[in-house]
Amino acid sequence: MTLLWRDQWLKPLTDGDAGTDRCALCGKKFGRIEFVTACDFCGIGVMHDQCANRHILAKHRKEVDAKIASHRDKPLHDFQ
Repeated sequence: MTLLWRDQWLKPLTDGDAGTDRCALCGKKFGRIEFVTACDFCGIGVMHDQCANRHILAKHRKEVDAKIASHRDKPLHDFQ
């Protein structure tokens, strides 16, 4: 199985490299190729990309808002 991280600068990992074959949130087994990520705010583990979005918005909304506010006045890079 190949796990494709949401952050494109990270290389694809196998489930052995990541240390898990199941989503930390929903518990479903990862398919042959999956887009995954981890929570920036807690150590819950590797999750499906969509599960991570739901988890972060439900559990870490204040942290996300604070992170957005802290970066609001910073200039963007040319590629952004």
